[in-house]
Amino acid sequence: MSLRSAVWLLFLVARPLSAVLALSSPTTIFTLPGPAQPASWFENLAVRPNGLILATRGDAPEIWQINPVTGQGSLLVSVEGAFNLTGIAQVIPIDETVDEIYVFGSSHIPAPLEVEPGSAKVWTLRFPSNLTTTTNTAGSPTVSLLAALPSAGFINGIAPWDAGRVLLSDTDAEAIYLMNVAGTTNPTSPPGTYSTPLTGLAGINGIQTTALTITSKTQGLEPGSDERVGGGGVGRRRKTTTGWRYIYRANHLSQTLSRIPVDSSDATPLEPGSPPPEEVLATEQAIDDFAVVVEDDQEGGGRAYIAGMYDNEVVEVVFGTEVPGVKRVIADNVSGTGTGLVTAVVFGRRPEDAGLLYATVGQGGGSASIVVLDPNE
Repeated sequence: MSLRSAVWLLFLVARPLSAVLALSSPTTIFTLPGPAQPASWFENLAVRPNGLILATRGDAPEIWQINPVTGQGSLLVSVEGAFNLTGIAQVIPIDETVDEIYVFGSSHIPAPLEVEPGSAKVWTLRFPSNLTTTTNTAGSPTVSLLAALPSAGFINGIAPWDAGRVLLSDTDAEAIYLMNVAGTTNPTSPPGTYSTPLTGLAGINGIQTTALTITSKTQGLEPGSDERVGGGGVGRRRKTTTGWRYIYRANHLSQTLSRIPVDSSDATPLEPGSPPPEEVLATEQAIDDFAVVVEDDQEGGGRAYIAGMYDNEVVEVVFGTEVPGVKRVIADNVSGTGTGLVTAVVFGRRPEDAGLLYATVGQGGGSASIVVLDPNE
């Protein structure tokens, strides 16, 4: 740990995070221990309700757990039967009595831009109830295979949908799946079964969705409210009943961020088509995963925070305003070495860090790392 990182962590322990929001540049809070692994990277992040960060490795079948306050992290699970891990997201529970469950993906990637056919799988990571209410990292969650998907291509992004269901993006198949999850779904719909509500989505990568149900094209969020989603956390969500909502999606081929209005029950597009009509929010932007803040705006305005891949930066994009698509680089040279791969960003979930972003960076000459930054600096 560098001197600068140590000073930052001392501030976190001694003072509320809100008192030290001003950051001159991203600050590393965790790096994979041991000898340098230049090819390593964390593919995706999820923040637990207790504030701990879960990080999937894109170069190994591992999930690491990191305490952002102390900077301490450790290997949580190594997944037998997997090669590379991809997206991860918490499942919205049906009620407060169920365990804390996450869904993550895997595909065999023997070389860059290559995916072993038939290797896609979807897994669950389950924390028993006695491990969900404390920042204590003791104890072991369980990993189970939810579904093998031999007809799928590359399971990439994952986002919560509603109680017991998640969305999965398949980059190779250019599709989004809606999957039921074990232990939280209606018994008439078996765990691991899925539908394919959206197809024809070239270049699909990261996906997010708000949980807001809109019953008319002019209805926005409740006054004074916002929703922060992204990075696999449940975020600030309201129950949905009828109407429609947005799915936000990255297109790494066209370098765009867009959103699609869909039915709030089955995620089918309001205007059928393959691909369905999309509203483009950002263009000419290298993009992997991202986080979204939907603000009090009748037109669904908000901001997206984008992991800029090999641009080695995090970018803010404003959308749904009179001048949409305005971009601002909020963190440049995230790796600190001039080169690097930034793949995911996520907001904290504790009151102390709800306004801060955690980002992953790898392939910058050292081992995979996680940094913290203030998007409002």
